[in-house]
Amino acid sequence: MKTYIYPENLKANVKLWFWNVRDFIIICTGLILSVVVLVNLWNVLPIAATTSYAFLSLRADETSIIDYIFNAVKFFLTSQQLYLWRKF
Repeated sequence: MKTYIYPENLKANVKLWFWNVRDFIIICTGLILSVVVLVNLWNVLPIAATTSYAFLSLRADETSIIDYIFNAVKFFLTSQQLYLWRKF
């Protein structure tokens, strides 16, 4: 009888190096398309966009930079803050 140890009861996200698998597939596809555009049109903007997405989607401790930016925008700009004032 073999005992297998699974991470977090199979509820953990699938990661490949520092990215989720979905982000890794997007980055690889973006790099392939960016190289094709660079060779044919000599345009470096797609490579810059792909590398910036790769940097923003790096995951450390289940949090990425882009998640932090989205949460900050949500907290400071889009959600209503409620302050209650009372006299002591």
